[in-house]
Amino acid sequence: MKPIVLSMILCDYYYRDAHTGKSVLAGTFSSINSAGFPSKHGNCAVYIAMTDVASNGAAQLIFRKENSDFSMQLPPWEVQASENRTAVIEIGGNINGLPLPDAGNYEFVLMWNGVEIASRRMNVVKVNLENPPPPEGKQ
Repeated sequence: MKPIVLSMILCDYYYRDAHTGKSVLAGTFSSINSAGFPSKHGNCAVYIAMTDVASNGAAQLIFRKENSDFSMQLPPWEVQASENRTAVIEIGGNINGLPLPDAGNYEFVLMWNGVEIASRRMNVVKVNLENPPPPEGKQ
């Protein structure tokens, strides 16, 4: 049986507060802008909340570009099942230097014991960082 994924959020930073046990997410996003390719996104984090975790298992993210050979496996998390299957289990981690070969659609795929159970899409856009010319008549 596979867990039910309640949310999968992309953000700049993730951490778990040691005193409260709460997950803290900063800077959620669905796209990344880049002036050129290949590039690396400085800091990225993924937060996942799931329930109905019936047994211990391995959760692993795969980052891949749609319609491309580019794919990157991230280290797995060993997830411990709760005695209460309705409990929400939260996992997350930070990724420094996320590689972006070129513009297009990417996704983080969540695997549970080797089986794909969810994905989160992200768009990478090429932007022009050149300063626009001043309006006519102004120097």
